[in-house]
Amino acid sequence: MSAEWDDVRINYIMMGVDLTGGVRVLFEIANGLVNKGHQVTITALGEENGHSWFPLHANIDYARKAGFFHEAILHYRLKKAFGIDPSTFPGPELTLLTDANPDCDINVATYCFTAYSAIAAQKGVAFYHMQHYEPLFFEDEYVQRISERTYHLPLNKIANSKWLKNLLKEKYGYDVPVVNPAVQHDVFYPRTVENETNSKYILGFGKQKRIKGFPEALKAFKSVARQKPDIKLKAYGTMKPTCESDIPFEFIKSPSDEELAHLYSSAELMICPSWYESFPLFPLEAMACGCPVVTTPYGTEDYAFHEDNCLVVPPKDPERLAGAVLRLLEDEDLRERFKREGPRTAKKFTWDRTIDAVEGLFKKTLRSSDGH
Repeated sequence: MSAEWDDVRINYIMMGVDLTGGVRVLFEIANGLVNKGHQVTITALGEENGHSWFPLHANIDYARKAGFFHEAILHYRLKKAFGIDPSTFPGPELTLLTDANPDCDINVATYCFTAYSAIAAQKGVAFYHMQHYEPLFFEDEYVQRISERTYHLPLNKIANSKWLKNLLKEKYGYDVPVVNPAVQHDVFYPRTVENETNSKYILGFGKQKRIKGFPEALKAFKSVARQKPDIKLKAYGTMKPTCESDIPFEFIKSPSDEELAHLYSSAELMICPSWYESFPLFPLEAMACGCPVVTTPYGTEDYAFHEDNCLVVPPKDPERLAGAVLRLLEDEDLRERFKREGPRTAKKFTWDRTIDAVEGLFKKTLRSSDGH
């Protein structure tokens, strides 16, 4: 295989194209590579035009509707129940995604199950752009094992955070390059926002998935509200989380980037209570808008530096989270310092830098495979 580097065919394999931080990152990279003159395609599961929420420049081919993922999990469990050798994976459903892969020079898996497609398709040089340690997502031990196997596959791997790089080094003994995502700086920047209601609020990302730590955020806010009854809680996301709690909060469903930038800019502070992340964008976007941040570690180490530009607290600890929030609310000098340092940190993370790094890794590996 040989390719002129200024016109490389690059394909991304995606399990879905719904509005999530991970999908947004991949779409931003795909657009950047298109702008550099490469032929970029996306092979995805999902509804036709499911990507319409994003101005995507790459061509996208839908292999099957979005219900596939739940069918696939059921299929894995049936395999387990009937004792079918898991080495037969990927099964018939995932084979549909594999067969849809076009001819390409670089074929990029973006999720644990798509790693099997990148190997099975035998189209171009296979990469795995990893955005989390995905065995953490699953409670089913069989599915955990299937996802864990992907880290042993002969793929050229990219990690999105130091946390993920270090975890893979510890578990499997190999090094992977890190390519951080970035912030859209023409949207997320410090703004002067007029507060029409004169109310003060703390902002959080509300998601049902347990590892996002929203129940801990509610418990922490309950402690905060006892001392600061004038402070409200707002959360945003695609679906309001249902948690057993008597804490009221306002939920903003699927805000646009512009609306989100205003939320960051007018909030007293932003909280990230996740158990573990791998370069979450929303704390960095908040920093870019000059919003003080309280976050947990395990995935934010690339940009969150305790006492320098934010406060970092242990996960699953509502008391420590509440203490950090109260400290920031009561310490105006600390808030002002974080308002200055946050944007300075965020400016280091640009999409141009991210896309240059991805392109450089593709270029190096492609030329190596050609014997150059």
